[in-house]
Amino acid sequence: MSKIVVFGANGATGRAIVEQARHAGHSVRCVVRDPGAFRLALGGTASELEIVRGDVREYDDVHAAISGQEAVVSAIGPSGHRANGLYSAGARHFVAAMTAHGVDRIVVLSSSGVRHDDPHHPLWYRAVARTVMRELYGDMQAMETVLERSTVRWTAVRPARIVDTPLAGDHRVGDAENPEGGTTINRDDLARFVVRAATEDRWSRRWPTLAH
Repeated sequence: MSKIVVFGANGATGRAIVEQARHAGHSVRCVVRDPGAFRLALGGTASELEIVRGDVREYDDVHAAISGQEAVVSAIGPSGHRANGLYSAGARHFVAAMTAHGVDRIVVLSSSGVRHDDPHHPLWYRAVARTVMRELYGDMQAMETVLERSTVRWTAVRPARIVDTPLAGDHRVGDAENPEGGTTINRDDLARFVVRAATEDRWSRRWPTLAH
């Protein structure tokens, strides 16, 4: 069993990660901006979790949340298509707090769209990545760069488009490139992969890219 702190636990993917981590027997600390809303969303299962209030833009919140943990998972994300520095700011705070506490394992959710020149993306998607999603993916890339320049053992998971289909278990993982022909990834499959990555070294300092 590992002690895992999950930032962005109140998002759809964050909740899936929390559920998969708990199912795997890990101790989970959930960091959310509104603990009351999170408890309400979880219902009766909330009592099994440690839930703390925190904002990744506030270093003191991140520092306190990481204390006593063994691995960090970031499932943070903005409500719209603009990041406004959320990913890069969070990464800087994660690295600083992890260094202060002697925690050296982190898994962050990025996107397959970060790699604009991925040969397995259709031309229309590359165009969208360079225009409509340029700011969002640019901040994700900045987040990855912060991690790459650090000494922590990081993994930047780059999923394809996340969908809420039944758990499939047949996803493919590319090494820094989208699996050929893959366009979507089941949310629970993604969550299960993230939890494994947080407790194993196979994908340390790499960019696993997931799709069905």
